[in-house]
Parts: sequence; C-alpha cells; structure tokens
Amino acid sequence: MTISEAQLNMTTFNASLTTNDSNSSLSKHAFLSDESLSGLIVLYTLTTLLSITGNIFVVLVFAKGRHSRTDLRPFLINLAVADLVMAFFCMPFTFADTILGQWVFYKPICTLVLFVQLFSVAASVMTNMAIGIDRFLVVLFPLRSRVTYSRSKYVITVIWFCAFSLASVQFFVGRAQKHGDIYKCVEVWPTPGSRKIYTVCLFLFTYIIPLLILAITYAIVGILLWKRTAPGNKDQTRDLHRLRSKIKLN
Repeated sequence: MTISEAQLNMTTFNASLTTNDSNSSLSKHAFLSDESLSGLIVLYTLTTLLSITGNIFVVLVFAKGRHSRTDLRPFLINLAVADLVMAFFCMPFTFADTILGQWVFYKPICTLVLFVQLFSVAASVMTNMAIGIDRFLVVLFPLRSRVTYSRSKYVITVIWFCAFSLASVQFFVGRAQKHGDIYKCVEVWPTPGSRKIYTVCLFLFTYIIPLLILAITYAIVGILLWKRTAPGNKDQTRDLHRLRSKIKLN
C-alpha cells in the first residue's frame, strides 16, 4: 500500500543479486559526509515508520468496516499485511546491512530476512495482479458471478502459497558468510548457472508476467469503459436503430 511498486521490484532483485567484494561494500559510503549519512538514516527511518503506521491503519479500517458480498476488502487487507511484513522484518535489517557494509545481526536471521523479503514482495505483486484480474472480469462480464468474500479467502491462500514456494529457495541458499574479518548476508549457490536461472524466474514471476497481465487487463478495461455509454446518455447507434424500427412499422 504505502511501499511503491518500484521499491518492491528493486527489493526482489536485491534478494537475489548479491555482492562478493566486501571491501567495496565498506567503502561505498565513504563519499557521504556525516550530515548526509544522518539525513539518509532519518529519511529511511521515517519511511519505515510511515509504512508501518499507514498499513496498520489500512488493516484496522478495512477489518472493522462493514463487509459486502463482493468487495475487495480481503485483497486490500492482504496487500497491507504484505507491506507490513516487509516494513517490520526486512527494511531495518536491509538498511543496517547497506549502511554498515556487513551483517552484524544473529547469523540465522540473514536467511529469514532474505526469505521474508522475497515472500512479502511476491505476495504483494500477486495480490495486485488478483485485484487487476477481478476488475477486468467485473467490467467484461458485469452480470456473471464475481469473486465473493468467501472465495477471496481461497485466492489469498493460493497467493501466499505461491509466494512461499517462490521464496523458500532462500532457506537453502541464503546465509551469513564470512568474508575476511566480516560477515555478509549473501546467497551461496552451488553453480553460477543455478543462480541465473533463479534470477530469471524471479524476474518473470514478480515483474514481467504481472506487468503484462495488468497492462493488458487495464488497457481492455479502459477501452471498454471509453466505448460504453452511461445509462440515460445518448447513444447514436441505439437511437438510429430505434428510428429505423419506427420507420419500418409506419
């Protein structure tokens, strides 16, 4: 909700593309002054706090509101929860690791952070995709049965299962590895080819495929709504057809 799609996609690839040169990591912030670094910390802290408070507010509002049979409330709550997971369990650790250039936390937490990071991103992207498909079906087939409140629970279950499956790889490759005198939170793959395959899969399932689906569905929705005449407004084709029918009767 409050985390932008660009930030979500960048986080996805940060979870898969890692750096092996610890010296460059330690020196990459050397050009920043103390004032700039302090400002960066303040901005990141504010972003995290706004994300947490904003999404908690969204969850409370939609959870306590009146439920309708075919509303998007479950999907919006699910989207906010995914962003909350990111804000609580990923953003603080990722920022500290980026600023310090090393992993200073308990080593098993590294694996958990990499997993939760990708898990929340995938869940958020898939939820947005589900919302887009639902809007598309409503406009294209307005008289057919929609995803009801009870059915949406099954859709959300599938979303979380798919997100878990995609992120579970981090349990096998994510670890805090020693580089010289420091530890780095990285992915350790058996072969370079396996990492490339996984990165391509992430790119497809968390960016390319959702982008294509949303672009196509919303484009069709826009075209249909543009051509559709609102009830009570003039429709030249309809009026011409009625006029011809009257002439034939006369």
